[in-house]
Amino acid sequence: MMLFKLIHYAWRSIMRNKARSILTVFGIAAAMFLFTFIEGLQNGVKAATESSATQNMLIVYQKSRFCPATSSLPERYADVIRRMPEVESVLPVKIFVNNCRASLDSITFKGVPEAAVTDGRVPMTIIAGSAEDFKKRTDGALVGQRLASRRGLKVGDRFTVGTVGVQVSGIFASTVPGEDNLAYSHLEFLQRARGVDSLGHVTQFEVALKSARDANTVSRRIDADFKSDEIATNTKTHKAHIASATGDLLNLIRFTRWLGLLCVLVVLALTANTIYVMVQDRVREHAVLQTLGFRGRQLFFLVVTESLLLALFGGALGTAVATALLEYGNLGLGAEGVQISFLLSPIVIVIGLAASALTGLLAGLLPALQAATAPIVDSLRRA
Repeated sequence: MMLFKLIHYAWRSIMRNKARSILTVFGIAAAMFLFTFIEGLQNGVKAATESSATQNMLIVYQKSRFCPATSSLPERYADVIRRMPEVESVLPVKIFVNNCRASLDSITFKGVPEAAVTDGRVPMTIIAGSAEDFKKRTDGALVGQRLASRRGLKVGDRFTVGTVGVQVSGIFASTVPGEDNLAYSHLEFLQRARGVDSLGHVTQFEVALKSARDANTVSRRIDADFKSDEIATNTKTHKAHIASATGDLLNLIRFTRWLGLLCVLVVLALTANTIYVMVQDRVREHAVLQTLGFRGRQLFFLVVTESLLLALFGGALGTAVATALLEYGNLGLGAEGVQISFLLSPIVIVIGLAASALTGLLAGLLPALQAATAPIVDSLRRA
């Protein structure tokens, strides 16, 4: 019962100066919004580079080429790669991207053989439209659900990026991180597209291995087989390919984690300053409470509770706004045809709220200790 009374008293103390408390809550919310948003971006990077769905996948690219527009491999290479005993399947892919540089609105088309949509080489679940309509239309496209939501697309809509125009035959979800932020079209259609004109050539091959343990061996063999052929190749694991394509971007994203930690320190300083001012304003009040029987530990708990309440309200508000943006904003970063989605997960929400609680607790410790140990006589003399 005493515990609830102390919490109620702490709440009433916070509400005495509504303007100060509201400004503090909004300041905390802003910092925690940025912290949670950054954690969502970090989560997306981790999912893209460590996904179990691509652990046994190799990407065969043209040697010394980076942007998809500069990589062109003969489609016949697929037959050579497919004959290797460690290889489970080979997917020739033609990529068209509206912007090779890092962009929040990068659109990537992946042209694949029609059969790949149904034989499992393209891991997707069609949630609207149908694969049959995709097969019937040479300009049909299957659009990832994040891309469809971001661009407001639905089945039957026309969709044009640069010189490539398609009709949405279906919308799909995927277990591969980032895949739901791109669109699949027919390989030959994309090869023949105006301004592309690369019939018989593809951007890359996605090679699925029977075992991820064979990745290094098969990579070296593929590059050795085509070393003296028409075009030399550079084969990497899916993770290494993403790291290579988005190297500078990933370094920048990793740096943002320090920005997130800085946000936590800002919250700590802001909350500590507010609680300190509140304690200084109520020195005589705390002395009176002590004369009425309040013990030092009860005053300590009272001040820490005020700090926690402010931090948790602000943290919950900032985390909720960031969560809504991550969940419904369908945000993603694209670079050189690689898509990295901003991903929400329960751990992101837990980290945001835990960071709020921890900073609230730390911010209130020193003011609480001051309130609990201040001599009663000296406090009563304060004006």
